[in-house]
Amino acid sequence: MCEKDLASTFYNKHTLRISRLNKLMNIHAYSISKVNGPGNRFVLWTQGCSKGCSECFNPLTWSFKENILLTPEQIFELIKNSDIDGVTITGGDPLEQEDILSLLMLISTLDLRKGVILFTGYSIDEINKDFLLRKSLSYIDVLIDGRYEKDKKISSGLRGSENQNILYFSDKIKPDEIMIDQEIEVGMRDDKIYVTGFPNISRKILRELGVIIK
Repeated sequence: MCEKDLASTFYNKHTLRISRLNKLMNIHAYSISKVNGPGNRFVLWTQGCSKGCSECFNPLTWSFKENILLTPEQIFELIKNSDIDGVTITGGDPLEQEDILSLLMLISTLDLRKGVILFTGYSIDEINKDFLLRKSLSYIDVLIDGRYEKDKKISSGLRGSENQNILYFSDKIKPDEIMIDQEIEVGMRDDKIYVTGFPNISRKILRELGVIIK
């Protein structure tokens, strides 16, 4: 099987995707943040993840049901018109979005000072077996890989659990900028409270308080 066929098989087997003909990405939310990596960052949460990690902090992003549908070009315009140092893409699982490569290629043209951080539940070994996913690495500055394991939860840095790896593909972001105290931001949008970052408080309690988790 050629690499192109392998990529197609991977996508069909592991994900439920919006048709490439539409060139749309399924987005859970987006905002500007200072707790999802170094500097002022545009944070994009994609909608859809097939991993189902136990005690995932944001299970609302698992469903592949259509939420906010945007083209890579529309997302790029939002990023380009924001006063930011870098971009963080999380989810959900960004690598389960069919047009993630197109978006990453567009973002790379901005040459952001603090680059692109991407979170995925796939391991680097899984990524390297797939042609399209592997190509995405060329446009990422920091990759945080691996499924969340609740028994290995950690409370510092950008990783959720100690089994996950932090992989650097450029020198835009230094290790000491990733190994930070976990923080949260609380804001309000459309009369609803939301929280983003790495809170230690139970997500069940937050939901009972009416807090939207990003």
